[in-house]
Amino acid sequence: MVSLASGSSPVLMDPPCSLPELCEQYRRHAMRVRSVCKDTAHEELLYLNRFFLDFGPSETPAALFSSLSPPRLSAFLIKYADTHGIGSRRWMQHSLRSFLHFAHERSYLDRDLTALVPSVRRPRMGRVPRCLPDECIAALQAGIERNTARGLRDSAIVSLLSTYGVRGVQIRRLRLDHLDWPGSRIHFPAAKGGRCINQHLTPDVGNRLADYIARGRPDCCHPEVFLTLAEPFRPLPCASHLSAILRRCMKRLGVRTPDGVSRGSHGFRHAFATRMITRTSFKTLVDLLGHRDPNSTLVYGKISVGDLKSAALPWPGGGQ
Repeated sequence: MVSLASGSSPVLMDPPCSLPELCEQYRRHAMRVRSVCKDTAHEELLYLNRFFLDFGPSETPAALFSSLSPPRLSAFLIKYADTHGIGSRRWMQHSLRSFLHFAHERSYLDRDLTALVPSVRRPRMGRVPRCLPDECIAALQAGIERNTARGLRDSAIVSLLSTYGVRGVQIRRLRLDHLDWPGSRIHFPAAKGGRCINQHLTPDVGNRLADYIARGRPDCCHPEVFLTLAEPFRPLPCASHLSAILRRCMKRLGVRTPDGVSRGSHGFRHAFATRMITRTSFKTLVDLLGHRDPNSTLVYGKISVGDLKSAALPWPGGGQ
């Protein structure tokens, strides 16, 4: 265990015997005490398992906590930062801080080490969103073959993402009863504290969804539209699973994305907002993206360089 530099050591509790037990204990704590949703707790555990693997795949919780020290923690964070992007680093450092605080609360560690894990700060308006180019989206929509269950599913997913610009979690949570076939409407549940989205069901999206449901979707008890391909059939479990589907499609079709562009669902979302920013009012775009706070939509105003130039005031004393 980590020892204090001076003074008496607190009484430490014995952790669970195995890492799966520790993970389940952490998951229940995260949902009950921190009130995170099931998907967030699952995502945090994905990153924590990467952290556990750094100490060895067969490490027990007791051995993990006894070998955990400030130098070892710092070395892991430096190594992880060298091989992962800013989004992955933010998730890892957020998950680590939450886990270390949990371990200290449970007296598995004799002091709170969260101060050793810095936050990854990124100004909200500090960059222009980088979107998936239209030609990449067109290549995906045209290139995915729809003669297999995988192709039918992946084609429907790409069509939904490119047409409506919804979040990946809204694709994963989409249920059969969210499809209003007689009214030609589709309902996306709210996500990340935003609003639900109700949209017209376009013919192309409707046809791809109908093809997948009729010819590719397994017959099972789950209400979610999109399911895994292998038994036991279940809903797509997490964001990384959906991202892996999209990356496989791009790799299979030879679609190359520019540097810095997300190859997950957010690349499609940014592309949708980029297309719509000059075609509709700002209030309508807020509703289309499902934002509750209009400030979340403001970042897309930086995309339209032409509109920004026309809004610029002449410099006093400058040329005509």
